Amino acid sequence: MNAQMNENVKAATSPAPYFWYDHIQEKICGTELNFKKSGDPGSAQDKALMCAKREHPNYGYDPIKPQKEKNSYKGMNLPLMHDYLDCFGTKEMMDKFQQMKNDGTRFPAIKSWFLDLFPKFNVEKAKKEIREYRLGKVKAKYKVVKADPKNRKPSSNIAELPMASGE
Repeated sequence: MNAQMNENVKAATSPAPYFWYDHIQEKICGTELNFKKSGDPGSAQDKALMCAKREHPNYGYDPIKPQKEKNSYKGMNLPLMHDYLDCFGTKEMMDKFQQMKNDGTRFPAIKSWFLDLFPKFNVEKAKKEIREYRLGKVKAKYKVVKADPKNRKPSSNIAELPMASGE
């Protein structure tokens, strides 16, 4: 039982690793998640925050927001790059891409070259842009005729069928 009490005392006297101090701005710093978990009474974060507040009662709080995830290129492959260049690249870019593929340039080098051309490239956004671009080309090529909801009669040149006898 003494070991358990010593562990609780140790947790209650040291705010690390959940919180740290910024003595210049007089703030108790920590991640947003740790501040959120400190709202649960009895949690390790709660004990650490109470200890930190006891040591520095006039300090404010500074929750650190997590950094945005870096852009993931999961799903990026040569056919996607080819389609994107076909839609939004120039002829010179497409020629260079084909030359790199034909010369046996490995995928990481091609990917690096491609990302230098399009630094804000996003795989999901690119797939959507390619679909919209292709759909726009189809709509431009073929006239889209919308049905008139008020005119419910079919517009055909087939004569009406004769009525059945007895009607």
